[in-house]
Amino acid sequence: MTSEPVKFASPSPLRAGFTMIELMVVVAIIVMASGVMGPTILDFMKNRELEGIRGQFGRIFNKARLDAVMFRRDMSVVFFREGPRVYDELSKQFTDGDSWSSKGGALGSSPPEIWYGLGFAGGVSSYDEDRAALVVKSRKDRGKTIPRSIPSFAEWAADSRSLYSKQATGSGRSSGRSSGGGSGDASKQRYRTNDLYKMTFNRSGTMVFSAGCSDVPTSIFNNDGASGRPKTADVVILQYDSQMACFIDVRPTGQMRSKMRPLGEIPTEAGDVSPITGGAK
Repeated sequence: MTSEPVKFASPSPLRAGFTMIELMVVVAIIVMASGVMGPTILDFMKNRELEGIRGQFGRIFNKARLDAVMFRRDMSVVFFREGPRVYDELSKQFTDGDSWSSKGGALGSSPPEIWYGLGFAGGVSSYDEDRAALVVKSRKDRGKTIPRSIPSFAEWAADSRSLYSKQATGSGRSSGRSSGGGSGDASKQRYRTNDLYKMTFNRSGTMVFSAGCSDVPTSIFNNDGASGRPKTADVVILQYDSQMACFIDVRPTGQMRSKMRPLGEIPTEAGDVSPITGGAK
């Protein structure tokens, strides 16, 4: 009796790749996930950038106060479109050096992605084209007083009315003392800042605002109220098409505090400070 090998049915061949329906389902899932995650990621990146600007302001404020106490001379935080700078009132020079970010970017671009409003100055915006045009017109007429503003540093510094003579030393003490930023170097350019907004730290560390300005009470900064945010602050940093803003309070004693809070309305134009002033854009 002969035996024959048992034959088994060969398995069906494995299917390779995806069907069109499966691909369409995968694509649909990716599209839906992008629609959900896209705004979240964008908001995250915006908030990270806002945090970076807040850090820049904090470093400048802290440096001005520390230098005022350490070198026993008045040091001011002067406000420009690109951000604040530290100014030595004795030597008439800026002493912040590498601590000031003047690369433009979010604050310095035109129009900017991020700008700020000075609550202690009535909410004046760091980006105001109409006021900038008025300042340019006033600077061309030597008989006119230049209105106070927040200009671009490069444009402001290039104007002769912003400068002292390089030969002038102002005070004999300035040539023998330095505030850590080379402010005692008589070869450096000296600047007039009377047409700028600033806050000045004196040798005791306490702070005063420039003439005509007044402190936004800390009670307003602390009072988030039913809205979950203060109405305004000494400095408020805003950003285009985003509800999140940074509120900064600088006390007369020199201490600084800040917090991130959502605005009541989203700024839709560069330079818009109406969410913190209640006025027109």
